[in-house]
Amino acid sequence: MKKKRKQTLTRGFVHRAIWISTLLMLALTAGGLILYGQRETILSRRAARAAQRGDYEKAVASLSAMEQPPKEQLLAYRYALGEQTLRLGDASGALVIFSQLGEYADSRTQVLACRYALAEQTLLLGDIEGAGEMFYALSGYLDARDRYDQCRYELAEQTAASDPETAFHRFLALGAYADARQRAEALAMELTGETDPTFAVNRMLGLTEEQVDSMKRLQNLRMQLPQGKLAVGFFHTVGLKGDGTVLATGRNEEGQCEVSGWTNVQAVACGAYHTVALLKDGTLMATGRNSEGQCEVSQWTNVQAVACGDYTTLALLSDGTLRTAGYQPYTELSGWKDMVSLSAGSYGAVGIAADGRVYASHPSLRSKDMTGAVAVACSTGYAVALMEDGTVLHTAASLDWTDVLAVSACSTGTLAIDAQGHILCHWFRSRDALDFSQVREAVALSAGGTHTAVLLCDGSVLVQGENGEGQCETKTWNLN
Repeated sequence: MKKKRKQTLTRGFVHRAIWISTLLMLALTAGGLILYGQRETILSRRAARAAQRGDYEKAVASLSAMEQPPKEQLLAYRYALGEQTLRLGDASGALVIFSQLGEYADSRTQVLACRYALAEQTLLLGDIEGAGEMFYALSGYLDARDRYDQCRYELAEQTAASDPETAFHRFLALGAYADARQRAEALAMELTGETDPTFAVNRMLGLTEEQVDSMKRLQNLRMQLPQGKLAVGFFHTVGLKGDGTVLATGRNEEGQCEVSGWTNVQAVACGAYHTVALLKDGTLMATGRNSEGQCEVSQWTNVQAVACGDYTTLALLSDGTLRTAGYQPYTELSGWKDMVSLSAGSYGAVGIAADGRVYASHPSLRSKDMTGAVAVACSTGYAVALMEDGTVLHTAASLDWTDVLAVSACSTGTLAIDAQGHILCHWFRSRDALDFSQVREAVALSAGGTHTAVLLCDGSVLVQGENGEGQCETKTWNLN
């Protein structure tokens, strides 16, 4: 009897234990569900409190743990973390953070600031060459190009006593920077024994009198070429007549060919679907697609030259600085100064400064050997520079061209005019090649991705390429 009663009590205890355990489990589950339902709110509040304390690392971690973190708030906290990291001197860590923020706020500018800070830190560590390379990669940002030249100048000075020949070439490559030209001439006279600095430099470079005369001849021929007379867009062609009026043919769905009323024009340029004119009074006119604000240039003044990317308008002002409108913010151009020449293509820009330095908006468009170029051109991913001796430097190919007077670049190839008025062509793909082998007496050209225009000395314009929109219909044109 006692045994049976004991078994009954045991069973009762077990049942109660099971019920209690079940209730506890249900309570814990319910509590967990309640807490899980509040998880997003808890994490959000935790992030806000961390941000108030200035602990942006924890704030970012809390928001990142949420299933659906508020995007703008997360970006703001990450940006603040990047600023905080940079202030603490960790430029490398800040660079990683800002690089991940893409186009948020001024993250692109902050990326450049971090890279500039890293270059300065490298210089402080005594690595002049390494710092110079880093400043060069930032060419155009603030005074990075000057800092690059400062590094090069210091390296030249360091070798002047031990290796004067190397120092000569280093000083000479600096162009008109500081007194680099004078230092190069002094070393050249010392090494050659010549008393005339120009002759001494030419001897150091291995130039003969005939080669020097050839450079002078090419310079005179280049000065005779008309400027700003031709421009091509994706599907339209524009030409400037001698009386300051403008002709256009091709696609006009965005109004890019509505130029018949333009007068007093001294140069024309084309983007993908817009056309810009530089007037003789230094102002601009634009027509065509304005999706990115690329045509909002009517208030600009003191413009010396104009160029267009696909969806961007750029102007060289009389004070040697640049102004831009359109798709690309071109943060990299903020440090361009004392510019004398400007060119643009697709999504890039290049220019020449008064001291002979070449500036470029993107690393793929830069080459240290371009210093001293007399003309530059670019397209997406590459640039070309015409040198004083008539050769052409190309950042993406090797060209053996000589006696060149003008160059033009597009997405399908690079073209040039030589001293005989022939057209030289380098095509990236054979299927894009156009035949200009019969052209003689060319004086200007504008290369485009779908078609290319050439101005002949008699004023006629030859256009080859796709003609689906009538962009090649220039047979009646005379631009003289």
